[in-house]
This record gives sequence, structure tokens and C-alpha cells, in this order.
Amino acid sequence: MDEFSYLEPMQEADLSWVLALENRSYDFPWSKKGFEKSLEQGLNYVFYSPQGKKMGYCCILTVLDEAHILNVCVATECRGKGIAKAALKKVLAKLQASIYRVVLLEVRHSNQPAITLYQSLGFHQDGIRKNYYRVNGWDEVRQELVEGREDAVLMSFVCL
Repeated sequence: MDEFSYLEPMQEADLSWVLALENRSYDFPWSKKGFEKSLEQGLNYVFYSPQGKKMGYCCILTVLDEAHILNVCVATECRGKGIAKAALKKVLAKLQASIYRVVLLEVRHSNQPAITLYQSLGFHQDGIRKNYYRVNGWDEVRQELVEGREDAVLMSFVCL
């Protein structure tokens, strides 16, 4: 059974794996340039199993004493096993042990499993950012794919 064991800083050598997972996971994935910029400007981690298998990643932008989680993704075959929760606990512990006083994130309003996960880790809902995310949806009347917008739930975690 796959289980999370440790995380390592993301390296440029990880980008092909990260990009492949990103493209399989999202309708509107980050570009390679987006990940390269994140490597230059933030904290980024890859999640590993005890056997060294890559299981997911997390990208964080830091500004002064704030850390903003921009992207969290777990490989499809590893989802639903508590890996995101275990990995994010370690990420939060690293942030708490450093200079960061607050961790911020946005999550799709429709992503109730992620909202529940973040709440279980101690995040609190701070508000809504209207029309933040792009979405694709099927219009039954017109029988076509249409693009729209979805609200983001703003959440924060206070480091003690």
C-alpha cells in the first residue's frame, strides 16, 4: 500500500514528472514556465513514499512572514489514502518552525473534499473570491462545452 513518508524540495529535474501529473489532473494546468517561476520564487516540495516513489507536490509563494499555498496535487493512484493530509502536516510543521506566521490558500468552492481536508488541518474560511477559477462545463440545452467561472474559498492557517 502506498503511504507518504517524506518530502524533499522540488528541483528542476522533477519538472517533467510534475508537469505530467499537473496536465493529467487539471482542466487548466500550470505551464512549465509557471513551475519554473515557482522554483525561483518560492518553497516547493515533492511528496515521496518510503520506497522513494513520487506521490505529489506542493508549491508555496512566500512574502515576508506569509506563506501562500498555490498548488497541491497528489498522483491519481495515490488519492484517497491520506497522503495529502500527511504531506501537508509536514509542510505546515516546516512553515511553523520557520518565520511564517500565517499560511493562506484559495480552493474551488466546489472542491468540498479539499475544503474538509484543510479544515481538518486547522485552516479557517476567511471569505469568498468571486469568479476566481475558470471552469469547463457541459451545457445540456446547447449540447456544447462552455467556459465559465467559479468562486474560490479563501482560507488561512495561523502558525503558533
